[in-house]
Amino acid sequence: MSVSLDRAANESLQSQLVRQLRHLILERRIVAGEKLPSSRSLSEELSVSRVTVTAAIDQLVSEGYAEGRRGSGVYVADDLPDYVPRVGQDAERSPSDLRAGLAAARPFEIGAPDQQSFPYREWARLHDRVWRAPEPALLAKPDPFGWGPLRTAIAAHLRDWRGITCDPAQIVITSGIVETIDLIAASALSAGDAVLVEDPGYDIVHRALNRNGVRCIASRVDKNGFDINKAVANSPRARAVVVTPSRQYPLGMTLPLARRLELLEWAPRAGGYIIEDDYDSEFRYQGQPLPALMSLDDGDRVIYVGSFSKVMFPTLRIGFAVLPTHLIDAVTTALSVLGARASLVPQPALARFMEEGAFAKHLRRMRRLYVRRQASLVTAVCQIMDDLLEAAPAPAGMHLVARLQPALSARMTDLEASKRAAARGVTARPLSSFYFGTRKTPGLVLGYAGFDEVRIHDAIAAMRAALI
Repeated sequence: MSVSLDRAANESLQSQLVRQLRHLILERRIVAGEKLPSSRSLSEELSVSRVTVTAAIDQLVSEGYAEGRRGSGVYVADDLPDYVPRVGQDAERSPSDLRAGLAAARPFEIGAPDQQSFPYREWARLHDRVWRAPEPALLAKPDPFGWGPLRTAIAAHLRDWRGITCDPAQIVITSGIVETIDLIAASALSAGDAVLVEDPGYDIVHRALNRNGVRCIASRVDKNGFDINKAVANSPRARAVVVTPSRQYPLGMTLPLARRLELLEWAPRAGGYIIEDDYDSEFRYQGQPLPALMSLDDGDRVIYVGSFSKVMFPTLRIGFAVLPTHLIDAVTTALSVLGARASLVPQPALARFMEEGAFAKHLRRMRRLYVRRQASLVTAVCQIMDDLLEAAPAPAGMHLVARLQPALSARMTDLEASKRAAARGVTARPLSSFYFGTRKTPGLVLGYAGFDEVRIHDAIAAMRAALI
């Protein structure tokens, strides 16, 4: 395997390894279905710690480039789509300055946060304070549920921002959505169980469920989002449902109260669970973030899933789940088998970052920044591509869906449009790729959060040149 790490570079060894493995996968030099080397062999070959290698592989899994198979190892994902852009010269550059570059993110990559405005000095100060003289508990055997003060800080944040009242004991820290799904599957589901998912929806969650032997039953959303009554009519014995009620991913609508209540009535009646993926809900630009579905649950059937990677920076790889109280013992058992994957190293710094108010301050700053960038994207589409694409402002989120105008859709599919944009250095994922059924709506999904107004304008201009 052609991987070479530069210890003199400003880019971390983990980041270099992720970037180079991603490149090998995208260039098909490691083919779909091929087994990746073990963390032990890679660490020996590259003379780096297994922690570094494991963290890099976990990130590739969370991004959907690879998948773990229980008892067998990690393999390149079988279903990497053809539209994935090949890594070009820009992506091969090592970023010399994290604040200046965003070198790994091309406009309009979905879920890429702004990396220039993050308070790195404050983060470094907290990290240094924690580990310069670590308290004894940090050096003892770690709690598989995660660092206690971080779980307490998350509980306080959810109470203030999402209306959720929970005990820190209900919170488990994970390495991201893939591990979270693994734990849920091991503790709340059985092989062969049917799980209802939104169509269109989050393909990484879909793959993670399938890998755990769960049958995903896709149900087409309508203008109001997921309809549990329609979904159950097609699969009456479903054991769980995965929804994005605060902002449907990727279409962006909010699930109305009536449908939320129908979900909450279904779960205890069916003995099922609602997995609430609260994707980018903090970034709401009109009013306060809507209360989470879990805040309305008095049946103890909602599992709330969250992440810090899209709020702070992608390499943090810290997520969490809030469990119904009766699942705590089952998740404890699952962790004893699967093992905890979230690194303890950043957890105490993140706890202090939240306790001292820096996290909430950062969220408020990003809200103001992202709403301006969304407006810049809408303006650029209207001024430069009004005959090709249609985009409208959204009340929340980090991306927009641009619909193909009739003149463009008559000439090409959104897949072809995506390929042409990629050739011009622009990532515009086709909306049709988010659908699991045969009926697909064309469009382009454009992430704007991580890109300033100049890059947004230039990328839209490059897209026009690619599509005309």
